[in-house]
Amino acid sequence: MTERLLIAYTVLAAFATAVLLAGLCASELRARRRSGRDAVLGSRYLRILMLYLLSGEGPVPRFPMIRRAGARRLLAETVAGLTGVTYGLDTEPLRRIVSEYGLDRWLLDRARRTSGSRRARCLLLLARLPLDEAVAARAARYARSRNRRVRFQALMVQLSADPSTALRLMAEYPAPFSACEVGEILILLRRGRLPIAYEPLVESPCRNLRVVGLNIVRQFGIEEAERQLLRIVAGDEVPEVGREALYTLCTLRRPLTRRRVSRRLAVMSPAERKALMRYMAAEGYSPGLLRRLFDARERTYCESLVQSYKRSLA
Repeated sequence: MTERLLIAYTVLAAFATAVLLAGLCASELRARRRSGRDAVLGSRYLRILMLYLLSGEGPVPRFPMIRRAGARRLLAETVAGLTGVTYGLDTEPLRRIVSEYGLDRWLLDRARRTSGSRRARCLLLLARLPLDEAVAARAARYARSRNRRVRFQALMVQLSADPSTALRLMAEYPAPFSACEVGEILILLRRGRLPIAYEPLVESPCRNLRVVGLNIVRQFGIEEAERQLLRIVAGDEVPEVGREALYTLCTLRRPLTRRRVSRRLAVMSPAERKALMRYMAAEGYSPGLLRRLFDARERTYCESLVQSYKRSLA
């Protein structure tokens, strides 16, 4: 009797395993087919979008299979991807497409019915579409989310829809911007969607605005900001912002034999000083300058760093 039960149990387990494997294989096959279909459909959508942008007029184009599951998401991703890699794009034709197919409403509805990373993903796509202020007002509810990614993407939607509120919204943001978040803001700026000057940012009392301003100076090589950078290096109460200003000076390859720079170096930890040495060596600063800035105990490390970089030092 026991042997029969054991055999029956083994047969049932083997059958269940086979059913599970068959289900997994079928699921993977469907995913591959869906991925292949999306790739083909996405290429067709992109071609239609480009032809419409080139013409600049006429009725909103028809997109094949737009009523199929996932097609509207694919169209939103295609429009968002196009705006993400172009500069100075005339957004009016894309705005008509977004309105005609209700992409903004669809993404807002998806965001409402999901949470966490999926909601953040919906808001990320929304921020890259041509929007109006009404959409920004509806997305503002997520600015109080407990999920940091959702909060930040809600901010990006508001910045994209109404750039005139950028300084106020970034100043009111409750958490310090991370490096990745600053990078996303700079993407908006490089695409011409966020026309703000660096001076009010680097001179602002708000930490987030100063960090964004410093990154603008670094990205666009604005040497005229040297005076403001030295002031931040010497006197900023937030150590992280002072270090950011010092790295910005290095990126601009400005002279560092200044009393204000020495003052900042004196309060940096050994690990932070070593990191700065590595950055300066990579930027092409000479061994002589490194020796003047750092003490005798660090000179051996300075020299080994310079020798390790295979490049000509000006």
